[in-house]
Amino acid sequence: MKLSVSRETLLKTLRYMQSVVEKRTSIAILSNVCLKAEDNKLQATATDNDITVQGGIEAFVETAGSTTVNTHKLFEIISKIPEGTMVGMETDEAGERLSVSAGKSRFSLACLSPEAFPDMTRVDDGVTFTLEGKALKRLLNKSSFAASTEDTRQYLNGVYLHVTDKEDGKVLRTVATDGHRLAQVEMTVPEGADKMPAVILPRKTVNELRRMAEEAKEITLRVSEKKIQAETPEVVLTSKVIEAAFPDYNRVIPVGNACEMDVPLKTLMQAVDRVAILSHEKSRSIKFSLKENNLLISANNPDQENALEELKVDYKDGTGIDVGFNSKYVSDIGSHIEGDDIQFFFKDSSSPVLVKDPKDM
Repeated sequence: MKLSVSRETLLKTLRYMQSVVEKRTSIAILSNVCLKAEDNKLQATATDNDITVQGGIEAFVETAGSTTVNTHKLFEIISKIPEGTMVGMETDEAGERLSVSAGKSRFSLACLSPEAFPDMTRVDDGVTFTLEGKALKRLLNKSSFAASTEDTRQYLNGVYLHVTDKEDGKVLRTVATDGHRLAQVEMTVPEGADKMPAVILPRKTVNELRRMAEEAKEITLRVSEKKIQAETPEVVLTSKVIEAAFPDYNRVIPVGNACEMDVPLKTLMQAVDRVAILSHEKSRSIKFSLKENNLLISANNPDQENALEELKVDYKDGTGIDVGFNSKYVSDIGSHIEGDDIQFFFKDSSSPVLVKDPKDM
C-alpha cells in the first residue's frame, strides 16, 4: 500500500476513530484502525466490538492495499504534523511496518494483518429516516445528562429512543433516567420514522452520535431491534443497542402539579451556584422555600455553616412549599434550558417536581 493524503482530511476522520477505540484493551487488533486504499480512496475503520466507525476520504493511491495500525498513535502523529501538509503512507513488502512521512518527519509503525480485523455488519433491516443534525443533537443533549453512570442497571445506562402517540400526533422522543431524575425531550416524528422500533442507545453511542450531529447538517438513521446506524457524507457509525426493557417512565412523571413558579434562568442558576458552596459535600442538598412570589434558597453543612439567597419569582399559587434538591441536578437541568426562563411545577412539599423549558412548550 502506498498513498498520499491531506493532513486535514485524514485528521478529521481519525478523530472519529480514536474516540471509539479504547486505549486499553486485551485484544490487540481492537486498538488498531484498519486502513484500506484503492481507487484513489482511503477507507478507515475502527471498532470496539460494540461500535464501528467507518470513514472514506480522497487520497492519491499509488499502490492499493490494506493494513492496520495503532489508532491513538497514528492520531497523535497526524495531529502534531503542521497544517497544510501532505501525508505519505507506505507499507513494507512484508506488511509488518507502515511508514508515515510528512515534510522532514518520518515515522515507522508496527502493523497487524487486516485479515484479523473484525467485520461488524452494517444494518440491513430496520427503519430508515433522515433528520437534521441540530435536531438529533437537541434530542440527545437535553436527555442524556440524566442517564445513569452506574453499571448495576444496564438499561438505565443509555437513552431510550422511541416513537409515541400524543393528542396532536406522533412524536420522536428520547428519555433518560438514573432513578433520581428523568429527562424527556421530543420532536415531531420525521418522515419514515413512525414505525421505528424502540431502542436504548448506550452512553458511548450517544456521545458519538452527538459528535456527528455537531458537524453534520443532516444524519440518516437506520434503526433495527438490535442495532442503530447513523450516516453522514463523511462517516458511518454502526452500534449495538442495549437489549433490555426500558421502565414505564410515564408512571413516575408527576401529574396534577398546579403550583407554577417562573423564574429567570440566569438569576436562578447563579443563586443556586452560590448557595451550593456551603451545602453538604456528599448530598449537595439545597432547599427551595416558596411563598407569595418569593423564593428562598438555602443550604447548610455539618460545620454549621449556612447560605441563604432570596429571589423574586412569578409564583401563581399562594401555597407555601418547601422542597429539597440536589444542587447538581438543578444546575444540570439549567444548563440544558434554551430560553431565558425556567418553569417549576410543584404539587406539595413531598411530591416530585416537574421542570420545563418554556421553549419546548
